[in-house]
Amino acid sequence: MAWWIAIQPKWRIADDGSFNYEVPKDEDWSVLHKGGMAGLYTVVVALSWWVRVLTPEMPSFRAWGAVRDVQWVIDQISMKFAPPRKKRRGEDLGPSGKSKKIRYVEMFY
Repeated sequence: MAWWIAIQPKWRIADDGSFNYEVPKDEDWSVLHKGGMAGLYTVVVALSWWVRVLTPEMPSFRAWGAVRDVQWVIDQISMKFAPPRKKRRGEDLGPSGKSKKIRYVEMFY
């Protein structure tokens, strides 16, 4: 967790040390928007190792809290860096102008 906190953008860490989930308009995800051994892949692998060794006797709230936080960060980065979606032939748009089809990211909310 100390490493995860250390690699966060400065705006993510509140004065009390908790994570900030209010994303500023000028947010910068560049410190986390990396692939390979220096990026989110390593974070996900580390989380999988942590969760894998949990036993029923061990408190797991920190591990699952970390999983939720990493998922939130990945969602934020995905929304920011996703290429604009093109309308496919025959795809209807709803009244709001959004596609009626459910995108993968939206299925979990």
